Amino acid sequence: MSEHPSFSGPIPIEIKDLSAGYEGETVLEDINLKVEHGEFFGLIGPNGGGKTTLLKALLGLIKPSKGRISIYGREPREGRKHIGYVPQYSLFDREFPIKVKNVVMMGRRSSRGMNPWYSGKDREETERALRSVDMWELKDRHMARLSGGQKQRVFIARALASRPKLLLLDEPTASVDARIEESIYELLAHLNDEMTIVLVTHDIGVVSSHVGSLACINRHLFKNDEPLLTPEMLEMAYQCPVDLIAHGVPHRVLPPHDH
Repeated sequence: MSEHPSFSGPIPIEIKDLSAGYEGETVLEDINLKVEHGEFFGLIGPNGGGKTTLLKALLGLIKPSKGRISIYGREPREGRKHIGYVPQYSLFDREFPIKVKNVVMMGRRSSRGMNPWYSGKDREETERALRSVDMWELKDRHMARLSGGQKQRVFIARALASRPKLLLLDEPTASVDARIEESIYELLAHLNDEMTIVLVTHDIGVVSSHVGSLACINRHLFKNDEPLLTPEMLEMAYQCPVDLIAHGVPHRVLPPHDH
């Protein structure tokens, strides 16, 4: 966990006995979780296991059928003002003439209320957010002319424009190659010096090299307070034996075990 003087007060996320789903179908059951100040928390699991559902519950977009969620000591609809969110897919019309800086400035809307005009403060925060992801030099470029990795950095900057305490990311590297993926993880590690991060991903190998704590989710939550995946966690989450194969630079994603 990172240490930072601004990390104080109620913890970012506390979930107790949570069950949630859609139209009477339970997707998450009996979830208990705490995410502490300054934590870089990774969440993995199979498709349909409930990863995105959990993020929606944290944002107050779906209501739990049981249990409760606290975001900095408040209900999700109140606490989400402290959250920056990067969704799994950020779609836009490629023909729409929108520039990078305008996309990022949209992240200021939550603080604008009914005022349709952006202020000098909004423009300052937009510049700060773009500089924090090394995209300020491309502020006037059309979004359609960016690479996949550059787009992801812009969407992260949009989430940062409101100065969140907590950053939620849903599969932020799903559409980029390995080199860009690594640069995004390095960016997130840098941002973690100033905020708490929750990262949802399918990339078991890479995420274990970057996060501070890790959980698997598949209806139920299986958590480890270290960035370590155990065979037991994976088999409980995926409901089948799992073999992990590492390519390239050697790294360990499972602890030593007997053959």
